[in-house]
Amino acid sequence: MKRAFSFALIFLIFVLIYQFVIIFFEQSHEVEYKILSKDKEFEIEEEYRKHEKDDGYYITINQDKKEFYYYIENNYNKQKRIIKDIKFYEKDNYLCIHPVTKDKKELEIFCSDGKEVYSYDYVNKRVDISEFLVKLKQEDSYKTDNTNKTSDKEVHFYTNNFYSNEYLSLYQYKKVTVFNQGIFEDYSFSNQDVYKNELGVFIDNFFLVPITEYGKPTPKYLLVDSIKLQQEIIYFDNPLSNKLYNIGVIDNKLYVFDLTYKTEYEINPNGTYKVLGDVDKGFKKYVDGKWVDASVTDFTKDRIKFYETKKTIELNYKYDEIFETKNYYYTLVGNKVYKTYKKDLTKRVLLLELNQNYSNLQVEEGRIYYIVDNYLYRYDKYGVDILVENNEFKYNNTNIYHMYNKTEEE
Repeated sequence: MKRAFSFALIFLIFVLIYQFVIIFFEQSHEVEYKILSKDKEFEIEEEYRKHEKDDGYYITINQDKKEFYYYIENNYNKQKRIIKDIKFYEKDNYLCIHPVTKDKKELEIFCSDGKEVYSYDYVNKRVDISEFLVKLKQEDSYKTDNTNKTSDKEVHFYTNNFYSNEYLSLYQYKKVTVFNQGIFEDYSFSNQDVYKNELGVFIDNFFLVPITEYGKPTPKYLLVDSIKLQQEIIYFDNPLSNKLYNIGVIDNKLYVFDLTYKTEYEINPNGTYKVLGDVDKGFKKYVDGKWVDASVTDFTKDRIKFYETKKTIELNYKYDEIFETKNYYYTLVGNKVYKTYKKDLTKRVLLLELNQNYSNLQVEEGRIYYIVDNYLYRYDKYGVDILVENNEFKYNNTNIYHMYNKTEEE
């Protein structure tokens, strides 16, 4: 008897170890299942994929030819059947769903009319479906708060509408203002207004701009870190003229050409710079992902620019502009913004329709920023919020702001 029990115990341990090894080394799995919610049956296709840096689930949900798509960045210990419930709401020809995972994570509300998949915000602006939020007890999550404004003279920050990982840098003619978790700090680069921001550059959480005094150039650049709320002065060994032009940003480094002194600079947000080219040692230009020799007239006459090499993304619909994030392509079609899934380029969601006079569109993972009239807005899964009110946006909104979204890894 003892021998049989010991054998059974050893066998059980072996099975558990075997299952653990299989799960641990599993790179992917696909499973199909159904969920019954009230009178509706939802068909679910679940695909787990292990990537180099993260794991994720691709979820497709079908209900009577209305299809919804989700990507969940979580490995759930490689478990299967991670969707446990689907709450839904119907009005007119729209079916809106709100899936819930096994760890009670509530996914984004999407709606479908059988022709297109839409965000909650897009549909709610056309058909009032706010009752769905009442049933979900999520009215507060989707409610904007425009009551708490923090002012910096002419600029008003709607502080309650900012997320803790959002770091805003705002160009204000002779200074840049950084808004960081309820605190705003000013960093001056000139004692006179520089109306057009032609030389200041936003690179991730950094801002780089030449320092001038009474309109005259100095051999200095201001470097501002919006996360640390710190500034640094980069001192140049050579004089800088008032005839600089930005060639471009490659690998998060700024390239500048001085037309007077015929010198090409590389400026790094780590606080350093180097002379990349001059009349003695020649010049370099960035073409199709490679550094090649250049002539001085490429800069003095042709005013060439450097651009990061962008791959052509072919979708099953035409778009005017495309933005790439970690998991999605965001496309602009007229004044409509779509989110397309990298895993399946045929699947897209219509997120929002912009005002005709929008400008300065910036896209981050899950968030879209833009200016209309004198307001800076943000769209995310909860809808559209006002972040900043600035009368100058009406008159000068080119290269005037940058929003950096800090990731969990930073």
